[in-house]
Amino acid sequence: MSGVAAIAMGAQTANADDMTVSAADHPLVLAQNFTQNSPVSNADLAARIQALEDAQASAAERAQADRTRLSTLEQSYNSAVWTFDNGRPSLASGDGRFTFNVRMRFQTDYASFMQDDTHPAGFNGPNDLGSGAVMRRAYVGFDGKVYRDFAYDVRFNFGGSNGGGAAGGNEGDPLLNRFYLSYIGIPDWHFSVGVLEPVFAGELSQSSSALPFIERTEIDNIASQYGAGDTRRGIEIGWSKTDTLWAGDHLAITGSFTGGTTGTTTGHGSGTGTAPGGDEQSQAIVRVSERLWTDGLSNIQIGGNYGKLLYTGGTGAGGGVVNLQDRPQMRVDGTRLISTGNINAKTGEMFSFDAQGNLDNFYLAGEWARFSLDRQCGTAPTGGFVAGSCFGGNFFTVADRPSFDGFYVEGTWIVTGETKPYTTQAITNEVGAFGNPVPSRPFSLEGDSWGAWELTARYSDMDLNYNPAQTANTVQLAGINGGEERIVTLGINWYMNRNVKLQVNDMIVKVNRGIASNLNRDSQDLNILGVRLAFAN
Repeated sequence: MSGVAAIAMGAQTANADDMTVSAADHPLVLAQNFTQNSPVSNADLAARIQALEDAQASAAERAQADRTRLSTLEQSYNSAVWTFDNGRPSLASGDGRFTFNVRMRFQTDYASFMQDDTHPAGFNGPNDLGSGAVMRRAYVGFDGKVYRDFAYDVRFNFGGSNGGGAAGGNEGDPLLNRFYLSYIGIPDWHFSVGVLEPVFAGELSQSSSALPFIERTEIDNIASQYGAGDTRRGIEIGWSKTDTLWAGDHLAITGSFTGGTTGTTTGHGSGTGTAPGGDEQSQAIVRVSERLWTDGLSNIQIGGNYGKLLYTGGTGAGGGVVNLQDRPQMRVDGTRLISTGNINAKTGEMFSFDAQGNLDNFYLAGEWARFSLDRQCGTAPTGGFVAGSCFGGNFFTVADRPSFDGFYVEGTWIVTGETKPYTTQAITNEVGAFGNPVPSRPFSLEGDSWGAWELTARYSDMDLNYNPAQTANTVQLAGINGGEERIVTLGINWYMNRNVKLQVNDMIVKVNRGIASNLNRDSQDLNILGVRLAFAN
């Protein structure tokens, strides 16, 4: 018995040793076999498993969210978005590299001309200007960007000025008003080519929709004959940057090389009925403007401009032909009350200085300009040619350099308190320019709001006389009796909302004009009442 017991005890000891070895050799041991030795409870293990499951579920949710975002971005990249900012339908690709904006501008003008019944003895000027209405501008077009680095602008004009009148001829308001492509891939620069409206002069740098008066002054309209204005074929390079010289300043430099207009084959001073000549006219213009100071709402800017008539494009004995002229700041009737008449000149130049500024809701601007032409001998004067003089037989010899001066000063007060915004960056000609105020309370009878109201006043003076009493002889050409026009304009502007504007101008006009023997023969006074209803987006 004792032996059996000893054998049994030995077997148990051996089994215990085997179990110990097995447990040591096999790490995968059921937890319940070591409950008394394990520091981890079943509850802890269950919590850990649940945490792992929650983390796995959260990772799956994040992956699904990422897939959803990527799918949304892909859809946005390939889809277009419509917006209607400022009443302007705009279409843009999801990545913003392609844009397409629909533009419209309509301006309907009415004018009533009230002229004196009495005139100086021998009066030979126009005394019955035609009152009536005209669709001054009817622009429809589109602009936008291509691959973000290129900009385009296409605009057609279905309206236009009345081209008739005593000074005659069809002004040639073109159907194709603007059509150009610009490269804007270099910060602060633009390079444009096509049918342009170049950056130049004071009010020429303002959009026609933002003019404080119905029409620009004579000096800016005459400046357009030196290479600026609408519908000029040409190229333009511009640079514009804010905070250039000091904090808050804005410096803009633009240069353009332009040819003829698209609306007429007539040369400079279109509307004279002059034959077009044989070559393409060409001009070079430069504008530099600098905003001196701003506080965010108020701004002060100065500008300088230079234009060079490189070649007026004419052929024949007289070379090119230029006619400096303009209407009395209203385009319903086509008559020019001041005009130099045709001047034989192949070249000429102009320069001007302008300043604009606003202090809260007050605005003040002014500009002075001088125009000159290199007048050629042309046809033989009274008495025939004289050897050794200008009239020694060379029609293209420069006889003299007639010069003409003009200026204007204008101011406005926005009674309802809005301010004029200042534009620092633009691809079009509106660089360093003031725009229309945005009514804080657009017109609505239901809302008892009446839009923005602005009072305006301007004085302008353009003198197109050059030695008016001088008569032609064997050594000199006759003087030029283009006339002097002074206009006082009082007006009121009603901005019903950001898109619709009503303007009323009363123009008090005084014209001094005559001939060498009677410099006041064709002088007259008149009053013009002008009204414009305009829409622009």
